[in-house]
Amino acid sequence: DLFADTKEAAARSLAERMTAAGRVTDLEAFLADVAAREAQMPTGLDGGIGIPHCRSAHVTEPTLAFGRSAEGIDFGAPDGPADLIFLIAAPAGADDDHLTILSALARRLADSTFTEALRAERDPARAAALIRGETPPEAGADADTEEPGEQPDTAPAGSGPAPFRIVAVTSCPTGIAHTYMAAEALQRAGEEEGVDLRVETQGSAGFRRIDPAVVAAADAVILAHDVEVREKARFAGKPVVDVGVKAAINRPAALIAEAREKAAQAGAGATAEAA
Repeated sequence: DLFADTKEAAARSLAERMTAAGRVTDLEAFLADVAAREAQMPTGLDGGIGIPHCRSAHVTEPTLAFGRSAEGIDFGAPDGPADLIFLIAAPAGADDDHLTILSALARRLADSTFTEALRAERDPARAAALIRGETPPEAGADADTEEPGEQPDTAPAGSGPAPFRIVAVTSCPTGIAHTYMAAEALQRAGEEEGVDLRVETQGSAGFRRIDPAVVAAADAVILAHDVEVREKARFAGKPVVDVGVKAAINRPAALIAEAREKAAQAGAGATAEAA
């Protein structure tokens, strides 16, 4: 439980635990790095979540600290304060390790049963186990460990009509949490809407390009980004929904609907020209 009333105090409280555990070597320098990242873009997410994070030379190994606030702490989310706060500390050069942690957390944060369990849990050790994914999944839960952006390049064959196809790119200034949370939110919304949706996460450690054949077959494109999309010319000629990365986290279904609408408008325009 956190007793802080500001995001700075919350970060300090969690960082002090990291320092005590030997994961942070210089508390003040690390907190300066956290503040610098926070100044780039607020780290509050809808649903009562704050996810301050940074890469820092003062971190010895990728570490996550979790705290829960009874009163809520303002992390800049549009829907109000956060009661679930995750401070993620990554060493300056450990991209693969910290991206694994962040993408796994992103997948879990998109599941309301996970966040509800953290709010209800009273035992710190059990809360830590929940975050590590050590508790058995709910019956019927998706146990797949595939990371956002790592989907197969072709959809399974079926006898019905081909689904609407979207390719998407997600990216944020540091290529960490928001990139992967946006990807997960879009993928979940795509499954719910019956859309074949493939996401390319352009993270800080690089990116795996969506197969050009999948891009060519796409009906529309969603670009959810706060930094320049790399190799954007690949999507030329496609109907495009171009938004900030948080829009994909907060309203993925609306973005899919907008992509459908733009594709329909483009199709109507092409039909009119042919006539």
